[in-house]
Amino acid sequence: MMNLVWANKLPAAALLYIAVLMIAGLSASWISPYDPFQTDHQAKLLPPSLAHPFGTDYLGRDLLSRVIHGIGDSVFPVFIVLSVVMLIGLFVGALSAFWGNKLDLLMMSVTDIFTALPNVLLTIVVVGFLGFGMENVYFAVILSWWAKYVRLIRGLIHDVKKEPYIMASRVSGSFGMRTIIRHMIPNIAPQLGTMLILDVSKVILTLSGLSFLGIGAQPPSPEWGVMLLDGKNYLQVAPWMGFFPGLMIFLTACSFQIVGERLRREK
Repeated sequence: MMNLVWANKLPAAALLYIAVLMIAGLSASWISPYDPFQTDHQAKLLPPSLAHPFGTDYLGRDLLSRVIHGIGDSVFPVFIVLSVVMLIGLFVGALSAFWGNKLDLLMMSVTDIFTALPNVLLTIVVVGFLGFGMENVYFAVILSWWAKYVRLIRGLIHDVKKEPYIMASRVSGSFGMRTIIRHMIPNIAPQLGTMLILDVSKVILTLSGLSFLGIGAQPPSPEWGVMLLDGKNYLQVAPWMGFFPGLMIFLTACSFQIVGERLRREK
């Protein structure tokens, strides 16, 4: 799969950016030049310089350090959220498609309700009902995304179970969950992987957008949406406060989208 990405310069550059981003996020404590939470009122609103490549904010905190530490709050949770969504989709979608009948009818009726609602709107409603906090935000995102994966996986399982090798596995004594785990899931994994990569950018934008609206991560978190919200009030005097976190959101979302689109075109 990755060979398809490296064969093209733009997806290769996007993949390289993602790799560097992940490494920077994992080693944030070692490579960030300053403490992202340390305030210095003598260095407030300094423009980008050698000492502070991204400048400083209204409390004198180094923006480069906050951007680097923000990877852990802005990107890494996305993989956890989508992994939970994927597990729910695999369990419910596979059971619904494989055994069908009344269970399939019930599950598809429930998923139709959730897929009819816009993801962002449902997320905001759930967060408003449960209260602010990232745990509630993650739960809301999972609740608004699971139905999409259930429908996709159900359709893929329906297609796969008609294949001759599935009939052959049944003849050899493979039934139920064993057939799903050993034969069906490995054959739909490429499609699911591509969908996950494409959805990373959407969830990053959703989480950052909620933080920008003030209902996601809260200060003093270095989450990029929070930093963007902080920079909104200083656009005239310190535009770098909003520019750099906004640039990181844009580059990260675009990189995952480029890699995902490349993989999807090769299917």
